[in-house]
Amino acid sequence: MSYTLIFHQLAVEEIQDAHDWYEQRRTGFGVEFMDAINEVVQRIVTNPKSYPKAYQQRRKALPARFPYLVIFEMHGEVILVVAVIHASRNPKRWQDR
Repeated sequence: MSYTLIFHQLAVEEIQDAHDWYEQRRTGFGVEFMDAINEVVQRIVTNPKSYPKAYQQRRKALPARFPYLVIFEMHGEVILVVAVIHASRNPKRWQDR
């Protein structure tokens, strides 16, 4: 099955904020973060049902090397990335989206 991938606007902002934070720590580290996010998103699109449920019908995936959660939900052939948050953050930040 082929899926369409959509990002919630707040998830886009969370990715950008994390990129900027990592890039400020070390030049190129933000790019490494983006590569890890892109890789996990491609794995999600390939086999979304292989990821465990995090909350109700939402699933979570972990990118390599970074303590972030990619939270997504499926609607038929559409995958919506609801949040990309640090794993230590309170899950209530994304559960109401």
